[in-house]
Amino acid sequence: MATGAYLSYLRGSERGRFSHLSNVEYPLDPFMARMGEAVNAIVRDVYDERCLHLYGERCSEDGWVLGEKQRNNPLQIRRASQDPKRRWIDGTPLNSYYTWVLGLLFPHAVFIHNLRRPDEVATSLEGFDRVGAESQTLDEGLETWIGHTENAWYTERGFGSERVFRLDFARIAQEPEVLFREVLEFLGEEFNPDCLLPLRQRLNSSDVVDKREHNRSLLQDNRTFRRAEALYRTVRARPGEVQPDTAASDVIHQRFLDYCRDRAIV
Repeated sequence: MATGAYLSYLRGSERGRFSHLSNVEYPLDPFMARMGEAVNAIVRDVYDERCLHLYGERCSEDGWVLGEKQRNNPLQIRRASQDPKRRWIDGTPLNSYYTWVLGLLFPHAVFIHNLRRPDEVATSLEGFDRVGAESQTLDEGLETWIGHTENAWYTERGFGSERVFRLDFARIAQEPEVLFREVLEFLGEEFNPDCLLPLRQRLNSSDVVDKREHNRSLLQDNRTFRRAEALYRTVRARPGEVQPDTAASDVIHQRFLDYCRDRAIV
């Protein structure tokens, strides 16, 4: 959607003064923000419909809480009428390739970089066929990790730490409440114990716990793994700073333009 909106703006400006955009020199930023407002409205509409399907009309009444049958399920999109759900999140890993244009689409959005060890990610991707997705070889998984992590790291630096939160994946298991309190402070939200309930149930598990140590030993002499490990150490040592880095911002901008050009859509 973000890519399409960006390209539509370019095409809509091609006719110069004969274009509704160009004849008043209407800039890209407010155009994209308007598109983001439409996306946000659609997401909210869909959320309301999902609540109706899951919980019925009563979920809009004051004092409504989860029914007895649903209360033990940790994965709920709403738990009570006092739970307004003003925010939504999209956790698609491919978002790392579009952060520059997503920043235009949602100028007030913030980002979370979920940093995980490359061998763990590659091992998970190797078993993705077990959860209905396409599996990748270890080398392919490492290349996937490198691409996402480089993009996310440049985004951290290009947007600054006030807009991008660095999340160490291992802390989810080691100290979940401390971590979630930090995330919520970053978001400007109060902590609620319900935030930890979804951690009781594993999602998208490719059941590869026993393979991680084996693969890590297997990868020690792998050239792609050594490159990934070097990047992992560099990224861990250099999180984004408060002041955005213009050079890093230029990189994510250019990578987005290259993405469009490589697919012959510009």
